[in-house]
Amino acid sequence: MNIYDKLYDLTNTIKNSAEFQRYKYAAAKVEENPTHAQMLKDYLTVQTQIYMAKTMGTEPPQNVIDQFNMLYTSVSNIESINEFMQAQAYFSSIMDDVMKAISETVKIDASFMDIYPEGLFD
Repeated sequence: MNIYDKLYDLTNTIKNSAEFQRYKYAAAKVEENPTHAQMLKDYLTVQTQIYMAKTMGTEPPQNVIDQFNMLYTSVSNIESINEFMQAQAYFSSIMDDVMKAISETVKIDASFMDIYPEGLFD
């Protein structure tokens, strides 16, 4: 068994899955309307700014939160964008599950080396 052959099988399975095809289709539908595509891009940009701020342990400024809420209200009422966000969320959860399964399977015990912080490879 060659690990690269299995990797190729996995990537092809993901690429040909109904979930990924739905995600691609939903993205294409949004792209058909440049206004909707720009609205989604703006929404995702602000969403990422909020996520990054919270990841760094800070609260985003109120004006950014207000902008996010306004954009969410706008985009959530557009069928193609709503469909895209649902497809993206579902496909992302599948990819998270794949990554989690790989990570849990390939636990490396390097504690004998005593150079890694405790719990890094647990």
